[in-house]
Amino acid sequence: MYAIKIIPNKRKMDDWFLYRDPEELVVQCWNEKEDAENFMKRLNYDLCEITEDIPESAIRRYNEKRNTVKKD
Repeated sequence: MYAIKIIPNKRKMDDWFLYRDPEELVVQCWNEKEDAENFMKRLNYDLCEITEDIPESAIRRYNEKRNTVKKD
């Protein structure tokens, strides 16, 4: 799985967060790296990168959200 790491301050490169869905506040994940790259391009923000370093709790919440959407 892939996520987008956002770095809000170029002077503090160690201070970052993962992109979250603005409505659900769940970390947005993609199975395909190309899908994550395409979304990152649409963000139009220079200080971001693709990462596979996603905490287990974030993956669990993403999967719960995805499974809820599939049921509806």
